[in-house]
Amino acid sequence: MLQKWITSIGLDIGTSTTKLIVSKLLIANQQNQFTLPGCQIIDRRVTYASSIYTTPMVNEVEIDVRRLTLLLEKEYKKAGISLDQVEAGAVIITGETARKQNAESIVHYLAEHAGNFVVATAGADLEGMLAAKGSGAIEHSAETNKVIANIDVGGGTANIALCQNGKVIETFTLHVGGRLIRLNEDGIVTYVSSYLTEFLKNNSLMLQEGEKATFEKLSSICKLLAKETVDYVSALKQTSLLLVSPHTRSSTRPETIMVSGGVGAMIEKEKPKTVKEVAIHGDIGPLLAYQFQAIQVSQATETTRATVIGAGMQNTEVSGSTVYIKSKRLPLKNIPIIEIPVQQEEEWNPQLFQERARTACMQASTVFSAEDPPVAIALSHFPYCSYRMLQELAKVISAEFGACFKGAKCLVVLCEQDIAKALGQALAKQENELEIICLDQIDFTHGDYIDLGLPVAGEAISVSIKTLAFSS
Repeated sequence: MLQKWITSIGLDIGTSTTKLIVSKLLIANQQNQFTLPGCQIIDRRVTYASSIYTTPMVNEVEIDVRRLTLLLEKEYKKAGISLDQVEAGAVIITGETARKQNAESIVHYLAEHAGNFVVATAGADLEGMLAAKGSGAIEHSAETNKVIANIDVGGGTANIALCQNGKVIETFTLHVGGRLIRLNEDGIVTYVSSYLTEFLKNNSLMLQEGEKATFEKLSSICKLLAKETVDYVSALKQTSLLLVSPHTRSSTRPETIMVSGGVGAMIEKEKPKTVKEVAIHGDIGPLLAYQFQAIQVSQATETTRATVIGAGMQNTEVSGSTVYIKSKRLPLKNIPIIEIPVQQEEEWNPQLFQERARTACMQASTVFSAEDPPVAIALSHFPYCSYRMLQELAKVISAEFGACFKGAKCLVVLCEQDIAKALGQALAKQENELEIICLDQIDFTHGDYIDLGLPVAGEAISVSIKTLAFSS
């Protein structure tokens, strides 16, 4: 059995704190006479965890890229790793920080200067999933067969993921966090997030900058924020003014609710009794944590570092059993995924598939034609595939991709089933000029971009599905 350890990093740039982890992933090529060859990550270990830093800012709206780069260089040195050793992981900008003016440029800069294969990710849904992985919620749902909700409460947002049978089934985000209200030890309010204004007004609780807040008023606000969060998570409410983006709450009710993040880390601490104790970090974090505790939610196994552990250890997977790679371009980053259903009808119909492929490729060509490969074609709703159907699939994909992306030299195809090698070979026969990369066992449900790494065990490569969504 071929095995290889690879180095992965996770860098989480949050509203209030920044942290980094280094982990080792053990990849094994498992094969015997009774099964298809297949690669899996069989062990994950955190080998280094940085201190937790205050996120460096130039001002209220601009992240300090110079100090951030120096911080990263310092932590790489302390961890004893160099850039060329890093083969997987994620740089994520989360919470309110993702709304800062230069967030997108920083995440791309760090993706290019943090290692050979590091993905850059941002977006509340992905953050919620990563936190659920790092906190232990996903694993707990697999072990107990229960629906587990993980609420990752940081400085600016609460990212929620509902988990069942070891998978995330729903995500959403609320404007709930410790640093949405800031104050000094005398109770003078120095900042109130605009995201809270309408919500507080609707609940007859107004708070303004410069106001001297009482302990009772702060308690009422924190209690209201905690209750709103838990009620929405529990499906007791179907809407909320605190939602970051529109969301239709399903009827799924969690049996266990756990809290991670910086606020989650403070849940088991004593209740602050004075404004001075509330404002020990210059915000309402300690009091918000107590109010979550009062609702009797549980503290996650991993709290402050949940998201960064999820990013560094859990976002990387390995391509499937029967990959087909005829390209020297790896690694490849930031390839947009376009999903094309193979069969939506009762029987395979190549004409209808061709219409769907043509529409998807034409739409994508108006947006994603700048790079090569311009897109990754993801084939979903894949039924049993006969030899004839395989040849027809390859013919349609080759024709429509070639018509819409005339300058492209590389075609990437993703499959849900163990069919990549056969489909890759069929595609290669259709188009001699194109370099073909065909991968299977790829779950692209929750991502809209893909990064493809170097081979890590035999033919298999490391894969990260991600989002690059930034809020304006």
